[in-house]
Amino acid sequence: MSGDVLVGTDGSRAALAAAVWASEEARDRGARAVVVCVFDPGWPTARATERLRQEAESVVERTRNRMSAFMPGVEVVGEELAGSSPSKVLLERAASVSLVVLGRHGTSDLPGRWPGTVADQVAAHAPVPVVLVPHEPVPTEARDVVVGVDGSSRSKHAALTAVETAQGHGDRVRAVWAWTAPESMVPRGSEAEQELKRWRRENLESALKPVLEEFPDVVVLREVRREHPVTALLADDRHTRMVVVGARGEHGFAELALGGVARGVLNRSDRPVMVVHGSRD
Repeated sequence: MSGDVLVGTDGSRAALAAAVWASEEARDRGARAVVVCVFDPGWPTARATERLRQEAESVVERTRNRMSAFMPGVEVVGEELAGSSPSKVLLERAASVSLVVLGRHGTSDLPGRWPGTVADQVAAHAPVPVVLVPHEPVPTEARDVVVGVDGSSRSKHAALTAVETAQGHGDRVRAVWAWTAPESMVPRGSEAEQELKRWRRENLESALKPVLEEFPDVVVLREVRREHPVTALLADDRHTRMVVVGARGEHGFAELALGGVARGVLNRSDRPVMVVHGSRD
């Protein structure tokens, strides 16, 4: 893996937590971290705009210092970018990096709405994977990268990204195929349920085959669970370092582009969540 890791910051607690997480990710990728703060240039006076630019510069400097203190060997550079829409600016900047890292929630030190809404829009529409990081740090003993697989092209790409990411960290992968069926039609413990489980395991194995051929040294556990996908992905999260989900599509509002499973995982998980778009050519 190579390419810069872009860290969006607004000075909030959530953004600083994301920056610390990103510094470790940059180290493991052998990449440079780029800290970006977006400020609004549309204030009535040049003096007010300049003051806001200076505040953004201060936010970037504090973030860089925090990252350098946590991970001294990582190169960290800063950028203050002008734009009335932080999400638009970050999406444009994301085109030239390999990963975007943002805090999931928080309260900005800068005027305007950043946390949540901007993170959602970037996660929904970025051309590269986006990781949304919660406040609390991940326990050091948590080393699993969990990914949802359902046979779709987006989930296959999510699995490939999860395995590639796990390889860079020396982690293992838990590939989860979740399925549901009405109890009245497929009673639990029935022969029909066992047959469906076997079929799903074959589906999962087939979906993972090209990924395992490309990364044969990564340990990949297979799980077939009769549960809602969100519940299945968040099960046994004591060992989870990160959850990887595929986005639904490229267009529409964040809620629609992310899809129900990605949205549900983001709302319920207390681990970093990586949202992956499209497929690798």
